[in-house]
Amino acid sequence: MIKKIVLSTVILLIFLFVSSLQGAASGSVVVDRVVAVVNGEIITLSDLQREEARNKKAERKLDESNILEDMIDRKLQIAAAKRAGIDVTDKELAEAIADITKRNNMDAKQFETALAKEGLSLDQYKVELKEQMTLSRIFNKYVRSTIAVDEAEARAFYQKNIKNYILPEEIHVRQIFLPLPENALPDKINAIEKKAQEVYTRAKNGEDFIRLVREVSEGVTVSQDGDLGFMQRAQVVAEIAEAIRLLKPGEITQPFLSAGGYNIIRLEEVRSPVKPYEKVKDEIMGMLYQQKMEYTYRSWLQSLRSESQIENRL
Repeated sequence: MIKKIVLSTVILLIFLFVSSLQGAASGSVVVDRVVAVVNGEIITLSDLQREEARNKKAERKLDESNILEDMIDRKLQIAAAKRAGIDVTDKELAEAIADITKRNNMDAKQFETALAKEGLSLDQYKVELKEQMTLSRIFNKYVRSTIAVDEAEARAFYQKNIKNYILPEEIHVRQIFLPLPENALPDKINAIEKKAQEVYTRAKNGEDFIRLVREVSEGVTVSQDGDLGFMQRAQVVAEIAEAIRLLKPGEITQPFLSAGGYNIIRLEEVRSPVKPYEKVKDEIMGMLYQQKMEYTYRSWLQSLRSESQIENRL
């Protein structure tokens, strides 16, 4: 009797094995497969698909091959952390989770509910968080701690790339202004226009412009001897911008109407100011630090890859 049961069991197992092979051959059974081997550790297709789903949810636009390369890099870094004795203890992990829940104003139950909505159990989250903390520590040890940017580097970059810090062109002008009274009659308008033309002629003949401002000009700029200061061309009143468009420093415009009166403008100076180093120092140092960090990180990853056995089967 026992022999019959054993024989029946063996026959059943053989039947199930053959059936599974036939199912696989016909394509009716989906079998997970290895897409990469990193120093003997495997990455499966299902691992890759889960990572793709996470990337899609985070709106990271990476194709399948790039995602797999990232997964390989992470395995290499985790292995490097083990060799360096870098680990995250259960206590540190618990403290990190407690801090995260506190910052999100959640209790433990609410946190688990929030994870479930993301398709994660607490245990899965712990595994992922521990990996992220380990990656952060190994990155700090072999990349971040090796980088420094000094003042000399930042100043050298500033001088070499000074054109990147040039501000929009500015003009410095001085004004003689002869206002037109409200509801002025034609005779009055003609008289003021004639006076403006006379002042222009005197200026063109070499009379001191500032003295003419003090003598005939009216308006708020008289106390500054008609000085309107430096202005970006794009911010200058349209009529003034057009009048001085072709002037060179020291030249004077013909009288023109703007802002309720006749204007005579002398172009004093044109400059293209540059942002001072102190204003852009932090920006430059941050950029140089980022560049160094990216270069060091890529070099470090390359050294890990060169020391490892990697088989990409994708």
